[in-house]
Amino acid sequence: SPKNWGYDGPLPQGSDTVPENLDWNLWLGTAQERPYKDKLYHPGNWRKVLDFGCGTLGDMGVHIFDTPYTALALDVPRTIKTKCRKPTGFGHPEKNIVTYEFPGTPYTTTSLKWVWYDGEGAPKKHKDLKLPGNEKLPDQGAIFIGEKGRLLLPHWDFPKLIVNGSYEPVAYPELEAADHYHQFVDACMGKDKTSAPFSYAARLTEAILLGVVANRFPNKTLHWNNATSLFDEADANALLGSTYRKF
Repeated sequence: SPKNWGYDGPLPQGSDTVPENLDWNLWLGTAQERPYKDKLYHPGNWRKVLDFGCGTLGDMGVHIFDTPYTALALDVPRTIKTKCRKPTGFGHPEKNIVTYEFPGTPYTTTSLKWVWYDGEGAPKKHKDLKLPGNEKLPDQGAIFIGEKGRLLLPHWDFPKLIVNGSYEPVAYPELEAADHYHQFVDACMGKDKTSAPFSYAARLTEAILLGVVANRFPNKTLHWNNATSLFDEADANALLGSTYRKF
């Protein structure tokens, strides 16, 4: 994703006048107190700040990871390593390359390498990302690198199969439209199941957030123990919880 929900700028100094229509203490919630700075947190930019958001990976990962994660029947990764700038203690990095190593499934090799790119200009040019006719990559999306071809998955379009450098026709099945708001209500009423139940969404979110933790340890491989829900690295475990302010 070329989105930039990161902040590499200077640490905030001083304070600005809190708008009359904003309850700053309530907005901070359980996060630690700090002075209000105009446009640094609200509106929207909270995604960039450690105490409030998860950067571009947390913002867009839940959307872009979803289809590959489902199709390959993945669980949580064994290792995570991020290439990014040094942590500042305030904002998420503006550019990240996160490499996951997942256990193999019936749809992958013995292990699966998954690389996430975000920030302006992402991803960098790579032979595996070259499209037929030097076509430009979609603004956001994913691409499967297989043994016999590649599958391009644009974020807002149909997937495209690439074999021997050319697009191959794909027959798409007709699917009934689904409304996730209605799915949720129907599931609450016991009428049906959602397409993304908590049992699935929790694992997907776990995988993404492990990458968010890894950007606090650039160029260091973190090892995740699925059985204990802990890292082998004690300093990374310190980031799995927080001290919540009473307000």
